[in-house]
Amino acid sequence: MPKLSFLSALFLFSCCFGFAQKPPAADAIIARYVKMIGGEKQWAAIKTSEFHATATIGDKALIMLIIKAGSGKLYQSMEGGNLSITEIYDSGSAIVLQNGKPRKITDTIMLDHYQLQSNILPDMSYIKLQYNRQVSGLENINGVPCYKVILTSKNGSVNTNYYEQKSGLLTMIEKSGVKTYLSDYKFYKGCSIPFSMSTDSGNGYSMKIKLTEWLINQKSSVELFNTKKQEAGL
Repeated sequence: MPKLSFLSALFLFSCCFGFAQKPPAADAIIARYVKMIGGEKQWAAIKTSEFHATATIGDKALIMLIIKAGSGKLYQSMEGGNLSITEIYDSGSAIVLQNGKPRKITDTIMLDHYQLQSNILPDMSYIKLQYNRQVSGLENINGVPCYKVILTSKNGSVNTNYYEQKSGLLTMIEKSGVKTYLSDYKFYKGCSIPFSMSTDSGNGYSMKIKLTEWLINQKSSVELFNTKKQEAGL
């Protein structure tokens, strides 16, 4: 019986055991996620998005509101007890009000973050906003294999997204050391979103968020996004 050549033996080995598979491209992973949660056409039909949620930090309960009025307009607030925080972003300008005291945001990385989050579905905006998109292999999140996708803006704002290898769903976002876990995906008017989220900052601080209502294509007051009005108080 003739001896197998080295190449023949290598071929048989690869057939039996397989080479390590190369992960899909970042754009393919993100596109699959968008498809799994409703698809581009369904999401493109949403012009305004309004989230109502409750958040708990230890034994403290907070009320959250997030409104997106198309790319470039974002309003989000969190109130409870003696805490009141409102963040307003309007086409490159951002103001944060903490217990009524306004502070203008000038940090370019934060402004990139607000710009991304103002989009109805950020995952459909990475290419348009010219984020660098890179896959960094597979990583287990709570025992589930996930594609690790690193997304970096031109000014250096970094989101690391983890998409489940099997389901394609986004299961965790890591930013500036804070991990946000997404779960309980539910469909509403053809689009699916996570109704439960939890954050872990790694230093004992954690927050649990439950979505209570999602309003689509509702009219919002333009005054909500008026950063110039808030700047006048600085």
